[in-house]
Amino acid sequence: MSQKLLLSFSMLVVLFQVSCGPTQLSIHDSNTVNGPVYGHESDTVYGVDMLGQPRSFTRGGITSARDVQIEWEDSAKEGGERLIRSSATEFVVEPDVGEPFLFVQYNEEQLKAGERVLLLEETGKIKIVRDRKDFFDKVATRKNANEE
Repeated sequence: MSQKLLLSFSMLVVLFQVSCGPTQLSIHDSNTVNGPVYGHESDTVYGVDMLGQPRSFTRGGITSARDVQIEWEDSAKEGGERLIRSSATEFVVEPDVGEPFLFVQYNEEQLKAGERVLLLEETGKIKIVRDRKDFFDKVATRKNANEE
């Protein structure tokens, strides 16, 4: 009797472990007519190989920004394909040197039109981040004014 009880308890634990595996997608509420949208949670994560690696960049400005939807199919999930949607931002970026271009990325920093940005380039891909140079220039100016 105790062996049967032990066996059924261990099977229950195994089934619980299998059915409660981690998922890589999160559900986000969205302002869409279709209700909840399966989306991408984006935090910037670098691999350990990026430590100490230089990255080239240029400076520029955002002339336009608008929210867009990104779609792709997830065929790796059980039960067939599922359409996944996520919010991103379409930017028109004007580099200090070069021609303006259209660019789409997840807007982790809540960038908007009129802001200065750094255009980081690596392996043929670009990412834009807020240029904090103006902030540090203002802090230095304020510090110099206080010292006088």
